[in-house]
Amino acid sequence: MSLRIKFTLLITFLLAIIIAGISVSLFFTYKQLYRAQLEQNRQKIFKDFNYTCTEAVTVRDEILIVNTIRSLIETHRPSIVYAGYVSPTGIILSSIRDNLRQDSFNYRIFKLSRPADDNFMSERSEEIFEMGLPIMVKGEYGGTVKVGFSQDYLNKQIEDTVVLLAKKIGIVSAAALLVGILFAFILSAHLNKPIKILSQAAVKLGEGDLTVQVAVDRNDELGKLSNTFNEMARRVKEIDELKDSFVSSVSHELRSPLAAIDGYCDFLLDGLDKNMTPDKQKKALEIIRDSTVRLTNFINNILDLAKIKAGRLEIKPIPTDMKDIAEEIMQLFVPLAARESKKLVVDIAPDLPRIYVDPERVKQVITNLLGNSLKFTPSEAVITISAVQVNDRIIEISLSDTGVGIPQADLPKVFEKFYQVKEGANKKPKGTGLGLAIVAEIVKLHGGNITVESTVGKGTTFRFTMPVWRQV
Repeated sequence: MSLRIKFTLLITFLLAIIIAGISVSLFFTYKQLYRAQLEQNRQKIFKDFNYTCTEAVTVRDEILIVNTIRSLIETHRPSIVYAGYVSPTGIILSSIRDNLRQDSFNYRIFKLSRPADDNFMSERSEEIFEMGLPIMVKGEYGGTVKVGFSQDYLNKQIEDTVVLLAKKIGIVSAAALLVGILFAFILSAHLNKPIKILSQAAVKLGEGDLTVQVAVDRNDELGKLSNTFNEMARRVKEIDELKDSFVSSVSHELRSPLAAIDGYCDFLLDGLDKNMTPDKQKKALEIIRDSTVRLTNFINNILDLAKIKAGRLEIKPIPTDMKDIAEEIMQLFVPLAARESKKLVVDIAPDLPRIYVDPERVKQVITNLLGNSLKFTPSEAVITISAVQVNDRIIEISLSDTGVGIPQADLPKVFEKFYQVKEGANKKPKGTGLGLAIVAEIVKLHGGNITVESTVGKGTTFRFTMPVWRQV
């Protein structure tokens, strides 16, 4: 069963319950109000009759009483069964509906001492509600008036009206339910359309169309879902591009040093037969060594990334002098920096407290950051490693350069795996995009954090924190 049909059935069910509840409530409320109205009408009829009879007794006009009784019976037939007046001397003036036996009825109604406002059964088994009051004229008893109302007729009036009301409520409820079903169907179609579009887009994405996007023309939850889908598709496409770039970079990172090793091995083998000079042999061996180191570093990065993903990258902290680490790494890069006319500076105070870190992992961090700086800085650039004590628990290490800088849009992503910053529109990224991701993880394992600040054309500064060694 489709979501659209389920939604329509749910709305229909809820509407049916609501309409049924309202209809039942309206039915019984109206029934009670109608009964109360009929009983109020009885009270008014009796009150008017009592008032007229009181006036007639006051002026001693029995003809007026008789005419009033007859008019009352004729006007309100068949609601009133009888109406009458009993004088103080026992004279009965009455009128009875439907030619009932006058003498018998007079005796049963007016001779018997029955309380007023009471129900009883007539000789025809008709339920009668009687209302009666004594007439007082100037403080003296002037007789009694009584009116008998047909309770059966009242009930029939209520029943007929209720049946008619039930039919009308049924028609209106059915119409309302049909309108509700139509509205639910239209609403479900309106809600189902973007879901269907999203479903189709998801199928296309699953089939490999990473360019798929969903048009967003609404601001509700479905609009937010569409935006989320578009962002997901964009990220999948970006990751796919990063994957392709990574594969290309890996191929380059492997091919270049291997080609260098292979070429210089052949060069050395050929040179042995041709009396190659020691200087040329040394140069070739240095290139082979550098290529081997490059391959080793690349493979170590791959292994470290696998350890990070598996949660098995470990650190072995010991008290370490940060100045010694910085100077050691700088010495390794001095020849490369000198060839490119770049200056390396260590600005760390000799009295800086030792840090409690894994020295090999910190060297890996510095090496990676310094290598990136050398890679992305022009000639005559200055690269500086500095460190300051933030408080008694933290030391902040900074590596700054005066290179090309990183665009602001790329800064939040530089620590993501495989992400690489392009130098320009027509230039390919350098490296594999693994180094900074590994750096961030190493810093995190030491309980620190790493940040980056950069201005295009002016340079970049990486800052990370390490814990101070506190001797117990």
